[in-house]
Parts: sequence; C-alpha cells; structure tokens
Amino acid sequence: MELRRNGTATLMDVARVAGVSRSTAARALGGYGAVSPELQAMVSAAAEALGYRSNALARSVSSGRSHTIGVVVSDIENPHFARAVRGMTDAAKAAGFDVILANTDENIDAERAAVQVFLDKRVDGLIVASTSRSDSGHLLDVVGMGRPLVLFDRRPDNVDSDWVGTDCYADAKTVMEYLISKGHRNIAFLSATTKTPEELEAGHPLPISTIADRVRAVRESARAAGVRYEFISDAMSPQKTHVIVASLLNRRDRPSAIIASYSKLALPAFQAIRAAGLTVPEDISLVCLDDADWMTVSCPEVHAISNPAYEMGMKAAEVLLGRIDGSGPEFKDHLLPATFTQRASVSDLAGVAVTPIA
Repeated sequence: MELRRNGTATLMDVARVAGVSRSTAARALGGYGAVSPELQAMVSAAAEALGYRSNALARSVSSGRSHTIGVVVSDIENPHFARAVRGMTDAAKAAGFDVILANTDENIDAERAAVQVFLDKRVDGLIVASTSRSDSGHLLDVVGMGRPLVLFDRRPDNVDSDWVGTDCYADAKTVMEYLISKGHRNIAFLSATTKTPEELEAGHPLPISTIADRVRAVRESARAAGVRYEFISDAMSPQKTHVIVASLLNRRDRPSAIIASYSKLALPAFQAIRAAGLTVPEDISLVCLDDADWMTVSCPEVHAISNPAYEMGMKAAEVLLGRIDGSGPEFKDHLLPATFTQRASVSDLAGVAVTPIA
C-alpha cells in the first residue's frame, strides 16, 4: 500500500500505519479522550513519518476545542497594544493555544465583523479592546452564547464579563494634582476624541471608557483646585496633532503644561514645540498618560504614566484560559497598577509670580 506524503496524508493513513482505529488516532492527535502512552507514541510516530498535518477545524468539531483565541484591538501600531498583544501571545503559547489577531482602527463595524469571523472559526474565547462603550450588542451576544470573553483596557457599558485594565481616572488625577502642586494654573489636555471641547465640557458621553475617565479626572481636579484647564480634541493623526499644538503655542494665553492622552500624541506634540523654537520644560511642560520608549531618550526625558501593558496582556490571556478550562478566576474585575514616572519635562512654577489670566 502506497501512502500519501508531504503533508497530504490523511488521518486514516496515520491510523493504518499505527495499527489503530481512526477514532483512536484522532484522540491521540487531538489531545482529548483516553489514550494509553504506548498508543500515543505509536500514533505520533506514524504522523511524523507521514508528514501528517491535522485539520484544526475538524479537530475542534470532534473535541469541542480549537485551542485558539481571538484578539481584537483598535490599533496594533500603538505601542501599548503591541506590548499587550505580545503578553497575550506569550501566555497563550505557554498553554498550547494560538492567537488570531484583528485590528479595527477604532471602527465599530470592523470590530463587529472581526468578532463574527472569530466565532465562525470556533475560537475558544475572545479578548476585545472595544472601540465603543454603548454599541456592544455583538459583545452581549458573545456573553449570551456562553463563549468566554475578556474586555481589555476599555470597559463597555452593560457587558457583564471579565475586564483587565488600569485605573485611568486615578492616573490622570495623579498627573493633574502633580502639575497643580508644581504651580501650573493653565493646563491643556490633548486627546484624539472627535468630541468638541464644548461637548466635552458639557459632559457628553465619550465613546471610549479610558478617555472618558481621563477627561473626568482633568475636569474635577482642575475645578477642585480652581485652575484653568481646556480640552484639545480631534488630534486624530501625527500631522493633525502637530498642527493643533502649533496653533496652541501661538496663542498669547498658551497653557503652561500639556497632558497628552496617548504616546502617539505626545511625540508630534513634542516635535511641534521644538519646531516652534520653544523648549520643554522651560517654555511649556509636557506629560503623557501613556509611556513609550522614546520618552527615556528624548531631551529632556518625558514624565509619563507607565502602564504595565505586557503584564495586562498576559493577565487577560490567563483569565481567558481560566474561563475556557473552567478553573476560574473568582472575580471579574482585574485591576493592574500603573506608575507615574517623573523625569525632566515639567517645570516647577510654585512660588513663581504669574500674570493672572482674565
């Protein structure tokens, strides 16, 4: 009997060479059911000799497991998500799982489509950094069908599932209180949200929970201290951020400090300050709520909230894997601590006389 080779051998071919039934070969190669060590070794040797490659979808139908998880993020070019995904894949690989990744570019339609594709592929669970707090019907469907789901970083409203993230409100409040303690009385918050400053000031619902928490912290801290603050929105690209910050710097009442919501905004803001012939922190201070490697080699180095992105990714995968195998965990909220790293990008204006702003 001539058997097919070079990856075209079938499961029946493996069973014949090993001298076992097709169902025994399937259990041995699929990692489910009871198979003796001797038979396991015989089947594995036959599969290797024939160059057999298993059909993952067929295996998932037989065993009920695909040993894959789906991960949906908004921007894989964002260093925060890139580090987190590395943590997820490392944890998944250690447990024998593969990761399928989808990038949505903050588009809710793309998110819905990605979730559906993953469900069609029979992934064992999903990790989703959702782009919307309120448009979450597709996530509610995942929960309703009993498929394990971990919400990453962002927390959609009314979705009862595991969540892994940091306390963005507390982190932004820490930065605001630090700037205020250093004598800053005119602070700008730079964000990529498309909401206008007037809408932000009026408390209109923001689509992403992390931004909403940061905006609330800036507003409440500033009002409690009686200092001036403003929201600078629509920084949707490096080029647009550069233009926005350049315009801000040209104002007579320019702020003494800028808080950038993300590292992708902090870099073009830093460049715009330099291009305007100004220096950090002598002319304007800069803080970011999301640390990045370049902030430790810039001149000066930049104050930032250091989020444990890799550890968050690992935690999200570990929680999901625990849900898949039914081992827990007991709680659904998994909060990881962030660190405010103070460097050299904030000037100390305390005790310095400043002209009141009308």
